Amino acid sequence: MVKKVAILLAILTFTIHKFAAAQMLVIDSLTNVLAKAKQSERPVVLAELARANYETDVNKAIDLVMQATALAKKEKEEGIVAFCYASAAHLLMRKGQEKRAAAYIDSAMRAAGNSTNSLFKGYVWLRKGWFELNKNENGKAMSAFINADKLLKGNADRRALSYRTLLNHYAASIYAYGSDTLKQHKYAVLALQLSKMSRYPDDVQIGYMTLAHSFFSAFEVQTKRRTLLDSAVYYYRKSAEVYRRNQDKILIQSNASVTALNLANIYFKYFPESFRDSANRYVDDALKVARKTNMPEVIANCYGIMSEYAMRRGDYPAAEKYLLTGIAELDKALPGVDITRSRMMLGLSKLAEQSGDYPKALSYYKRYSAYYRKVFDAQKLAAVQQVEEQYHSEQRDLEIVRLRERANLNRQINWLYVAVGSASILVLALLLGFYHYKLKASQQRILISLQEKQEAELLASLGEQERERIAAQQALLQDRTEWLERELLAGTLKIEEKNTILELLKEKSKSIADTATKSMGRMIAQNLRMDKDKADLQNSIGDIHPGFFSALQERAGGVLTKLDLKYCAYILMGLDNKEIANRLAIEPKSIRMARYRLKRKLGLQKEENLDLVVRAYEWKIQYRSGSIDRG
Repeated sequence: MVKKVAILLAILTFTIHKFAAAQMLVIDSLTNVLAKAKQSERPVVLAELARANYETDVNKAIDLVMQATALAKKEKEEGIVAFCYASAAHLLMRKGQEKRAAAYIDSAMRAAGNSTNSLFKGYVWLRKGWFELNKNENGKAMSAFINADKLLKGNADRRALSYRTLLNHYAASIYAYGSDTLKQHKYAVLALQLSKMSRYPDDVQIGYMTLAHSFFSAFEVQTKRRTLLDSAVYYYRKSAEVYRRNQDKILIQSNASVTALNLANIYFKYFPESFRDSANRYVDDALKVARKTNMPEVIANCYGIMSEYAMRRGDYPAAEKYLLTGIAELDKALPGVDITRSRMMLGLSKLAEQSGDYPKALSYYKRYSAYYRKVFDAQKLAAVQQVEEQYHSEQRDLEIVRLRERANLNRQINWLYVAVGSASILVLALLLGFYHYKLKASQQRILISLQEKQEAELLASLGEQERERIAAQQALLQDRTEWLERELLAGTLKIEEKNTILELLKEKSKSIADTATKSMGRMIAQNLRMDKDKADLQNSIGDIHPGFFSALQERAGGVLTKLDLKYCAYILMGLDNKEIANRLAIEPKSIRMARYRLKRKLGLQKEENLDLVVRAYEWKIQYRSGSIDRG
């Protein structure tokens, strides 16, 4: 289907550019092809026929392109639908119906997104860029042209070369009027190269015209470089020459009037009076083509140049007549030419002022102000509409994104439902297949689990009782160990106290010379030896309660003396300062000093209680050993 349409378009293009004797012959040829075309081929033929009719009968062209879109909707090939919608958008925009054109270009973009035909998709992006360019959205336009070029670049079809010529022509116009003459020239050169490859007279004419305009834009930025102006004139003449040689083969004739008008304007602005004949010749050419293609604005500008020449000669009546004729021509134009009207009214006002007719000059100036106000209001309205259109466009884009996301989500959910349903059926089949087996197995497992539960409960009960018995034994053993340690500690301390007293008595007995005292000294010495032997059999104070004294030494950094440990033992036994002093036969003051030194060694603050800290270490030892219930 797509190949058939491509072949048909190639035949149409060949007919248009190779054998047509005039533009009407082009239309007649397309009409004959349409009569023979298949139903699936008719939308494309109608769209081409609409484009061919536009310059001679705009209403008929619009009617034909609407028929093309209606037929395209019935076709399965989205590329044909996209092509017809884009053609409709192009013609509607040229007629000034921007909102309708926007709707059709959006439809064309959606259809192109579903097509695989790169030629039709490239054409849609081309018209999208042209649409944005006419809205002064240069960034969006350039982006669309780049997308179009990507789609068309690898296509060997001559129409792809023709579309690429056109998009480079539009891209060059974005950088015209001095905004970026280098980029304008780059795209203009590409347009001419591609036009020569396509070999269509329309393309070649546009290629030369685009390159000429790039040189003219560069000259207006650098007016001292006269070679740029000469190049512009040369390529404008080449464009006009292509038209003269192929006048009966050119489909879009209006480009010839624009080329002729540009040449006439160059001769008027930048050449002396002696070149007036050349300017008039190109003005005549522009008027001839503009009247044939219904271009009243070009006609008005031609009369404006003629009026300027008349003013140079001092022929003010003729100059006024030309301007009035030009303004009258604008009455036939589409809306949007008030800026040209206002300029021509300003020219009439200056002309009347120079001729000394001040009332008429004032009258013309008032009309100029009225037209200019309309232009200003139209610009404000266009700006507001542009912002509104941009907002609605963004909303549409967001809605489209939401709808696509929702559609994707629905597809995913549907697939999920299918997967879940299939899995459910499979699981159900497995459940039914093993139902009886699982039922018996479950009953058996219930019986086994009940038995295992009873056994587990019994074992748990026995284990709990055993743990309680072991815990009780450990607690009893710990209590007995602690009691023995305390008793041993107390006994050791008593022995040391008694030995201290006996040592004192022994020393005093040495100073008494009688026999009884010496006998008592020998008894004391014998008693001390017996205590020493007994102490050797026992442990030292630090070995009696090792965990407790080790913890204290660790706290003090290992600096506690045997006497310090003895003080800690007395504190652990619950003795106060007086009782300790009595046992050691020293002053309570000495005990207080010893406690102070002990606190410093243990790193205690002034307000901390030494007794509580010492006893706390025994509690920690008991907690670690498990003799205290951690619950």
